[in-house]
Amino acid sequence: MNTSEIIKGKAARSGIIIISIFMIVVSAMNFSACDTRERIIKIGNQAVLSGQYKSFGEDQLVSMELAISKISPVNIGGFDYKIELVTKDDEGNPEKAFLIAREMVDQGVAAVIGSTFDGTTKVSIPVYGEYNIPIITPFAQKTDIASGSNNFFRMIINNKQKIENIADFIINDIEPQKIILIDNREEYSSDLIDFMEELFNEQDKEILRRYSIRIGEDDLTVLAENLLIDEPDYIFFAARHNELALMIKEVRRLGLESRFIAEALGMNESIFSFADSSDLEGTIAIIPEPPSLAIYSEDPDAVNFWHDYNEMLGSLKEESSFSIDSPGEYAPYAYDAVLLVIEAMRRSNSVIPGDFMTELRDISFEGVTGSIQFDSNGDRLDPPSTIFVIKDGVWTRYN
Repeated sequence: MNTSEIIKGKAARSGIIIISIFMIVVSAMNFSACDTRERIIKIGNQAVLSGQYKSFGEDQLVSMELAISKISPVNIGGFDYKIELVTKDDEGNPEKAFLIAREMVDQGVAAVIGSTFDGTTKVSIPVYGEYNIPIITPFAQKTDIASGSNNFFRMIINNKQKIENIADFIINDIEPQKIILIDNREEYSSDLIDFMEELFNEQDKEILRRYSIRIGEDDLTVLAENLLIDEPDYIFFAARHNELALMIKEVRRLGLESRFIAEALGMNESIFSFADSSDLEGTIAIIPEPPSLAIYSEDPDAVNFWHDYNEMLGSLKEESSFSIDSPGEYAPYAYDAVLLVIEAMRRSNSVIPGDFMTELRDISFEGVTGSIQFDSNGDRLDPPSTIFVIKDGVWTRYN
């Protein structure tokens, strides 16, 4: 081999080495670019954001924005993820909700918070279920909206649990000797009393009598006179606060001292505009909210949430218009729903719905709304209610 051939061989080898080094550098650069690319978790925000009930959707939007501001970016499985909110208005319309759910799936959401109403939630559940995407409602309360599904989770107490808590308090804490149940002939009130009767019968507890009255159309005095004959020690009346007050006022006029028990519709500060506080003294109301959130709460987590919510709302109002001025009763549930999804992802070390939904089913988490666990139906496990009583002319916590 002559000198020129040796030189050519060395040059060729040097060229190969240079090309190899160049490829390694390029590959390293590409790997670095891939490794540092922005990773995003998309959380769906499905709610009614227009029309008469848009305040509910606005409430959910502010709560979710607040939750995301607290935790984004989040580290899951060793990678940092930015949380992105995908917001869509289903208008409170089931047909539109079905289409919105399809759009959410197409946009690659990992989980969905919503929807606002029972009907819109019900039609959305199977759409997300087809892709194993969890849907978590802060609003819908109808007991059977998710029958047969395994991707549904509910942040609030459902209608059945709400009435079970009322019945349990009356039977085990009040222990009435003679109780009368009254509905105001509206569907909600009648259904509530129907289920109350079932629960009493299941526990072999006697109900003295049941009445139905539409105040304003029926003679309230006649019913009050019948109650005077019955002489119950307790009367449960599922009605609005003004109807409750008028009923109490009339029976007190006749001299009946029975104590009244109501549920959420019966508790309102305006009740004192319809009857004297002395007549209302001792009236009990059972509210489907945990003690940490119910009115007059001084729970530090709840107080901090309300403060942060108002700051977030003020910030968002600088960019777009809102019809709300403060957090509604469902706001903390939407807030906790976001934190819950991310916590399930952390525990599973995965952002894939099929992975973290298993954690979601088994999770135990302390949020603003209290201790969060789910039963096999995706409902809150043992959600508490809060009891109030009128004492010295004001609503106070019942001890």
